[in-house]
Amino acid sequence: MIDTMKLEVVAREELACLWGDLEIARRSAINGTWSVSCDDITQRIKDLTAAVGPTPWDEIQIPLLELGIYQRIHAELDIDAPEVQPDMDRVAKVRARLDAQSSEIRG
Repeated sequence: MIDTMKLEVVAREELACLWGDLEIARRSAINGTWSVSCDDITQRIKDLTAAVGPTPWDEIQIPLLELGIYQRIHAELDIDAPEVQPDMDRVAKVRARLDAQSSEIRG
């Protein structure tokens, strides 16, 4: 017998990993923005999102939010839920904190 609750948990975990994979693929693209690999991962994200619902924005990599990729993918799925509407002020604060940490590390 299939444990549907466990299956959903695993699917949600995989979905969160796919968002990370998308950011890695985007950064690794020849032009630094998008690739066929990004398209493939995006389709997998869309398929899993349709099955288990969206990953909340605060679990998504900052560049995907800043560039509107997360928002675009959900718009293409006609998902307009509060958990997919990033607080861009909060995103900007996180970015500023990350940039400050990077500057400290570099000296």
